[in-house]
Amino acid sequence: MPQSFECPNCHAPLDFDAKRPSATVRCDYCGSTVIVPDSLRGVHQQSEVGMDQAYVLAEAAQLVQGGRKIEAVKQVREAFGMSLKDAKDVVDAIERHETVHLGELSMGAVQFEVSSSEERPFPQTQARGSSCLRTIFVFLALILVGIGALFAFVMISGPDVFLTESQEESIRQQVEEALEGTPVSIEIPDIEIQPISTVSIEIVVPTFEALTVTTSDYAEELLQFGGEEGVGPGFFNDTRRLAVDAEGNIYAGDYNGGRIQVFDVDGNFLSQINVGQELYMTAMTVDRNGVVYIGDAFDILRFDSESGAGLDPLPYEMLVRTMATAPDGSVIIKGRERLLRLDAQGEVTLDLVDAFAEIPDFKTTQEDVAVDGLGNIYVLGSETIYKLDANGRFITRIGSKGDGVDQFMTSPTAIAVDGRGRVYANDFNGILVFDENGRYLDTIPFSGVAFDMLVTTQNQLLVMDRNGNRVVTFRLK
Repeated sequence: MPQSFECPNCHAPLDFDAKRPSATVRCDYCGSTVIVPDSLRGVHQQSEVGMDQAYVLAEAAQLVQGGRKIEAVKQVREAFGMSLKDAKDVVDAIERHETVHLGELSMGAVQFEVSSSEERPFPQTQARGSSCLRTIFVFLALILVGIGALFAFVMISGPDVFLTESQEESIRQQVEEALEGTPVSIEIPDIEIQPISTVSIEIVVPTFEALTVTTSDYAEELLQFGGEEGVGPGFFNDTRRLAVDAEGNIYAGDYNGGRIQVFDVDGNFLSQINVGQELYMTAMTVDRNGVVYIGDAFDILRFDSESGAGLDPLPYEMLVRTMATAPDGSVIIKGRERLLRLDAQGEVTLDLVDAFAEIPDFKTTQEDVAVDGLGNIYVLGSETIYKLDANGRFITRIGSKGDGVDQFMTSPTAIAVDGRGRVYANDFNGILVFDENGRYLDTIPFSGVAFDMLVTTQNQLLVMDRNGNRVVTFRLK
């Protein structure tokens, strides 16, 4: 049965048929491309999606402007859980300089938009009555009075923003209360608004003095390989995923294009396989039998590690976010809500459809998973790590956001667990080390951005530094 929701731009009703799902709807009234709310598409976001997705669209617009359309499609597809076609439709709309709206995101009467940077002059307008200028001035006044210093925020929209009379009265009352009952009248003189040619997004990051880490009592760097961007053997090209087979060979997977390079334990190139040009690799692992598992949106694909030949995909419908091979040879696969475990023979031993519903305030930004020798499962969240037992029951949290030595300054992007049960998570200043109970132990010096981490059976920590196009190996003490 078709469902309806409002166009964020003109408030016209938009119909969405869940039986023929599409991630975007075009408004017949104003011509806007609107991304269907996640709740109607059956996609449950664990993270704080509003601003995250707004930033994704803004970055996609910048990529399109710079001629990097394919990267923009990848970014939109991954952030919204869309099909390749839907993501391409969104990017095409941006390229045509059309407005793209988020179906669920609004702030009062102010709508968030993202458009590319082509000059789009607005009509010159005189401020009067409930004009846009009044809205802009009142909104700025509220920011200064009620919020104070605001940073890391986007705002985009111009003359199509209005306040209703009830909203104006509410604002007036709030300001009067703040001024201890002093009557307030809002009068705006007639001022001509000049055409706006560009839309800009400014992100202001607070400054802080970074902690300098030089040595660690728990790890020392052994080697690193790669270091250059390219498509030849030993070169990395948006390489994000790491895995290790039973012989200790290292697999490094590119995000798109399907290339997986294989290296020995010393970082020497051995071979490569290609698992599909149209594939977007959101997750990868290799089991003890040499089967490569790949997460590609809603598909769990499998390939032979030697020949690259495709094997039967797993028949489980889930939006794959990350996966890992446990010490006992089992494979853990995490979706947005689902947690799946296969034993070494490929039989399902755990299948939790709504695995994180009982965890208070569960949310994720970057996603990763790891397993210790007892089968405990570690799930990376936003600024914390959730520890579950082998049956998926919540045990505790490890780490929190803050500027303490044992806290995360930023959201970690990768985690790993060693044979002693110690937990590793990357942060701004390096890789934080915790014991199995969550007690902080140390910080390992590391200056890159870890997109993936794992611990081998040789007690080595491997880190995929995607931005540095390199793999770094640490010997754990």
